[in-house]
Amino acid sequence: MKIMVSAGEVSGDVHGSYLVRELKKLRPDIYFFGVGSERLAAEGVDIRFDITKRGTIGILEALPNIFPLFSVFNKVKALMIKERPDLVILIDSQGFNLPLARFCKKNGIKTAYYIAPQEWLWGTPRGEKKVAKAVDLIVAIFEKEYEAYKKAGANVVYFGHPLLDIVKPAMNREEARKKFFGARVTGPESRVITICPGSRTQEIKNLFPVLLRSAELVQKEIADLYFLVPAASKEIYAMLQQYTLNIKNCTVLMPGSIYDAINASNLAICTSGTINLEASILGVPNIMVYKLSPLTYFIGKHILHIDEKIKYFSMPNILLNKRVVPEFIMREATPERIARSAIAILEDRAKILPMKAGFQELKAKLGGPGVVQRAAGTVLNFIARP
Repeated sequence: MKIMVSAGEVSGDVHGSYLVRELKKLRPDIYFFGVGSERLAAEGVDIRFDITKRGTIGILEALPNIFPLFSVFNKVKALMIKERPDLVILIDSQGFNLPLARFCKKNGIKTAYYIAPQEWLWGTPRGEKKVAKAVDLIVAIFEKEYEAYKKAGANVVYFGHPLLDIVKPAMNREEARKKFFGARVTGPESRVITICPGSRTQEIKNLFPVLLRSAELVQKEIADLYFLVPAASKEIYAMLQQYTLNIKNCTVLMPGSIYDAINASNLAICTSGTINLEASILGVPNIMVYKLSPLTYFIGKHILHIDEKIKYFSMPNILLNKRVVPEFIMREATPERIARSAIAILEDRAKILPMKAGFQELKAKLGGPGVVQRAAGTVLNFIARP
């Protein structure tokens, strides 16, 4: 049996690696190949193309990558025709993977979408129907997503969110602090902030300096403060080290340490993305920072009317339909405002308690454990169906 995997982002590479691991438990003889990066490769997937370094957020931000991605897209299509996989598993990366799904449909190749396009959230009923028509099986990760795609006519299943299986620190807080800082961080008076700069080069260049400046401002107000910066990949690790050379008490971590880093911290300051959901699952207070080019933001606000469709931008707030996680968007994303929010959370327990209660409510909404295992079983059963 041959399964092709297509993951265009680091987060998709991570999610895909867990799904491949569970599929291998059920069918060790499967040959996996396709588009991905370090984590899928570590699970034995034959990676033919890696486009994770070209991940961006926004319209203008994506322009420099259009032609390189188009070239890879054509090569991937040729690869599928040559290999004729029994199934193509598409993971996130709507701009790359949804056209790939349409190509598969035309050529009689089965598709399953894992971490499907968020038309149910940002888009329109028409967009939901387009996704439903293009994809043979959608493995939904949110209940509202399941309901929307079911209504649109999709073959869709829902077992809960895979992060419930994935977000598991290897160490408790004390063990992690000892590993990362040694004897420097000992008692409860020592505070730790984990800064999560994202997995895209664009995010790091645009937002990481803002996050670091926020950290320095907090450091001026709070003594005995330390920082952890987990890297999403080996390439990102080198970049982050250069940015943090002059930051006091700051440790950059190699890939694979992110959950232990967050679990060791009193607060996580994050760029927008899955990381807010991950920190919330761990019960750690977090702040979301989101910034695009002014033109991209203008298009989203005034032409696509995204702010009329959703009240919030971080997934914990979207799912709870209330502001639990502080959000700093565009002009609001200044070091001074982020720092003030961070100081308030670190020094005022009254601000932490509602957040913690919200996180418990959030976890209940995400389902139960065993999500990836059930998803893998469904995918194999789907392949076997005529």
